[in-house]
Amino acid sequence: MHYTHRDSGIPAVGSIPWGAHFCQFYEDEDDLAETLIPFFKAGLEANEACLWITSDSLDASRARALLQGAVPDLARRLASGQLEIVPISQWYAPGDVFDADAVLAGWIARERLARERGFEGLRLTGDTIWVERSGWNDFMDYERKVNGAFRSLRLVALCTYHAGSCTASDAMDVCSHHEFALARREGRWHLMESSSLKMAKEALVRANVELEQRVAERTSELAAAVRARDEFLAMLGHELRNPLAPIRTATEYIHRIMPADSPVHRSSTILARQVSHLSRLVDDLLDVARITQGHVQIATRDVALAEVMQMAIEQVQPFIEQRRHRFDAALPAPELIVNVDPTRLAQVLGNLLHNAAKYTAEGGHVAIRADGDGGNVVISVRDNGSGIPADQLDHIFELFRQLPRSLARSDGGLGIGLTLARRVVEAHGGTISAHSDGPERGSEFRVTLGRAPAAATA
Repeated sequence: MHYTHRDSGIPAVGSIPWGAHFCQFYEDEDDLAETLIPFFKAGLEANEACLWITSDSLDASRARALLQGAVPDLARRLASGQLEIVPISQWYAPGDVFDADAVLAGWIARERLARERGFEGLRLTGDTIWVERSGWNDFMDYERKVNGAFRSLRLVALCTYHAGSCTASDAMDVCSHHEFALARREGRWHLMESSSLKMAKEALVRANVELEQRVAERTSELAAAVRARDEFLAMLGHELRNPLAPIRTATEYIHRIMPADSPVHRSSTILARQVSHLSRLVDDLLDVARITQGHVQIATRDVALAEVMQMAIEQVQPFIEQRRHRFDAALPAPELIVNVDPTRLAQVLGNLLHNAAKYTAEGGHVAIRADGDGGNVVISVRDNGSGIPADQLDHIFELFRQLPRSLARSDGGLGIGLTLARRVVEAHGGTISAHSDGPERGSEFRVTLGRAPAAATA
């Protein structure tokens, strides 16, 4: 089933989906012209192939003349084959024998040909005034087959029935084998829907109401779960931070009083490093909890970007040296001023540098630089490390999302840092993005911020 809607061109009908099969009861040529001319005009403008099977009620020459007034380039569309106007004798009953299966196969073949030629689909109409009373039941069976077959095609079909040739029983038959009927009443066109279509619409309305209720309930449940998660993160961060201070103090005391060559001194060095790592994780937990709960305030001021970048570098320099990376820092001129919270921005850049060092094998290359771009500045952190698979680039800023890693788990995190970085950058009105050519091909993170207003206009 194709759900793309098409403009029918008929105000009373509006948009219709592919596969639509509806009918019109008409009295004379004026009725046909009033609906079929805009019907085909809309189809031609929507790059649909169009096929008009005409009858004596509005013959091919008259149809062409009427369309010419609505479609100025009609000759070109006829010459290109986008539009065909075919007399009824050449389509429905060649040789005076109506073969329902052959006619249906012809519609399907035309729809396939239209798509092969680059058109969106096929729009068609055919008049039924030629149907004899003796063949009425067979033709209604044909319409039933058409109604089922067209639903899966990129095709819209309007069948026209002469009202004066139809009894009340005939009209009921026609409506039952079309999605809806178009009829004139008191000078205006009105839609008459089949009972099955009405039931389907009613069922759809009920389903939508039920779905909206379920979505509302689920949204409320998810919101409660998010609040509970944030409250838990805040509590966990505080509970973990409390014992860290005495552990850090004891570690520093042991490190200071024990001989440098003793096993206890070496153990205290390892312990100090791990306490620092744990403190970083706890700080990230607390920051994410504060930001998701709206408790973090960004205190901005005009500051030299180079100063903020240097703060970030100082935070991670020991870790970069520990991993024996080659590190390049291209700081901007002191005159490059940004209006930011320097502590928070330094935290973001430090996080990006820490990740770059963490996901790059020892002896790799890490670099940071900043460049002006009109009224913006772009800060880039690059590495030649493990890289990021393409299918994860859109997800790495999600909370608790872990980057792919080939390095030791001891250097891992909780998947919080990049979420925190994005929230802080967005709070500054900026953007952050990730780029990578794939696994083992390094990565680059770019933070884009606006310059301070005075600097941007200087």
